[in-house]
This record gives sequence, C-alpha cells and structure tokens, in this order.
Amino acid sequence: MSSRNEIRTIILYEFKLGHNAAEATRNINNAMGKGSVTESTMRRWFGKFRIGDFSLEDEEGRGRKPSIENDQLRALVESNPQTTVRELSKELKVSTWTISTHLKAIGKVKKLNKWVPHLLNEKQKEKRYEIASMLLNRNETTPFLSRIITCDEKWILYDNRKRPAEWIDRGSSPKYFPKPSLHPKKVMITVWWSQAGLIHYEFLAPGETITANKYCTQIEEMHKKLAVICPAMVNRKTPILLHDNARPHVAQQTLEKLNNLKFETLPHPPYSPDLSPTDYHFFQAFDHFLSGKVLSNENSPKKVFQEFLASRTSDFYQTGIQKLISRWEKCIQSKGNYFD
Repeated sequence: MSSRNEIRTIILYEFKLGHNAAEATRNINNAMGKGSVTESTMRRWFGKFRIGDFSLEDEEGRGRKPSIENDQLRALVESNPQTTVRELSKELKVSTWTISTHLKAIGKVKKLNKWVPHLLNEKQKEKRYEIASMLLNRNETTPFLSRIITCDEKWILYDNRKRPAEWIDRGSSPKYFPKPSLHPKKVMITVWWSQAGLIHYEFLAPGETITANKYCTQIEEMHKKLAVICPAMVNRKTPILLHDNARPHVAQQTLEKLNNLKFETLPHPPYSPDLSPTDYHFFQAFDHFLSGKVLSNENSPKKVFQEFLASRTSDFYQTGIQKLISRWEKCIQSKGNYFD
C-alpha cells in the first residue's frame, strides 16, 4: 500500500496537470486502488495548493484546538495591513492554509489600495466637509440643483485599448500587445451641461490650451445657447456655475465675465473630482464608451463624442446632477475624506 507522502505527491502532480478534484480522485483510485483517497481530501489539498502552499506535511494542530487565536492574528494584521500570508505563517509558525482560514473567519480580505487625486491634509478635509455641509443644508432649505450649470475639460486619447487578458491552455504563451506611447495622440474637449441636458461642447485645436481668455469665450458661447435652451434660467433665475479651481476658472477676467452675465459660482473645494458631476458621472460614462476604441483621424473624436451623446437619455443628465446630494452626504460621513 502506498504511503501518505506518496499519495500526497501524486495529488500535487494531478494538481499541476490542471485536473479538478473529482478527476484527480478517480485517476488516483484507479491507479493506486479504490479508497486510496477521497474527493473531500482532494479538495482540501487542492485548496492549499491554490493559495501557494505546496507543503505536503500535515497542518499544524489539525484535528486539535487551533494553534493561533483570532485576536492575535487580527492584532498582527491591523498593526501591519500590508503583511502577507507567508509572513504571518512564518511568524506564527503555522501553515499558510491555517492563516488563510483564520483570516476568512475574522472577515479580513486583501484589496489593492485605491488611487486618489491628492493626499488630503487636515485643512483640505475640513474644507471639503464644510462646503459639503453648507451645500447640503442650502439645498434642503431652497433646492437649487435645477439651476446648476457644470463643466470641465478632458483629454480624449486616440488609442483607448487596454492590455487584454485571455484564457489560454496551460503552458501556452500569451499574445503580444504593443506598449502605449509615452506621448499618446490626444485632443482636448470642454463640456458644459445641466440636468436639462448638454448645453455646449468644444474641441480645442491641436496645441491649444485653456487660458482665461479662451475660457471666457466659451462662457460667452455657452451663455448664448443657454438663453435659447433655458430662457427662464437666464431671464428670471440666476444660473449657478459649478466648476473646479483651475487657474483659468478663477482668474480675475473669468470672475468679471461671470459677474457681468449674472452667474453665481458655487463653492467647490480643491482636489475634489468626486464632488464634480462632470468627473464622477459624465466623463466616467464617456470613458466606458471609449474603452477599446481606436480613433483613426482628426474627425474621429468628434464622431465618437456625438455617438456617445446620441446613446444618452434625458435621465442621464438629471441623474448626474441629482447624485450631488448623496456625494455631499458621503463627504460629510467620511469627515472630508475621499469616499467610495
């Protein structure tokens, strides 16, 4: 009769062949004799191998009281959230399988950190908290979301492909995929919209940038279109502009232009794209629409943007502006920090 170590070596061999637990159990029992291994045992060993534990020794403490305490493991993980299963296994002198089992029991999972636009300091968090609280209270007292005009600029890349992942046979080589250029071809677009819909958009000429003078020209053009689309907002109500704190947006020339056109400017904290509808809603949807597309010529960005607009319903714009309420609430709940 084969020894346990021999059986375990064959189990590892079956795993390396890519067989599943049921198939491996049949193969071993056919070759070594009926009852040599059970499917439940096979699943347990395959589970160890999948997390990178290829030790064929018995788990320490198996069948007896666990050799580590959950509170002890929790303390180690929370003192160093970036530690690995292998490091914990070495420190606590138990198998990685045991560590993984206990991590699951205490509700710990490992996730990649999220990129944020800026590492906020306490003053910036406080500013975000104050502005979100003020705007939320104001809207509860006197709703104003229907008067908001919002805008931003975005670079549109000509090549929007991402490196794909594909299922291939074990041992096969993946396909080659070209690295993106360090200086990809792109064009900038500026978009102005409200919950009633799109008001104005403009593509900048190659090499052109947003200056205060250019921005004021766009404001003037947007205002003319707004007077046609929503005359009541221009004639009887004060439009409220929500934009970020980019230099052209806060230049003296811009402030004078907005004052002459009788626009109110909504307070907006620095480094806060998560509180800007154009960033968290409009451009996010546009990025999804662009995914995988390759634009071939100068007319392509305009064409694909028009296709994107045609794919949106009227609810799209209203939803984006109405999300401001939940965004302000989340900002308050997170004490000014970025939120999910």
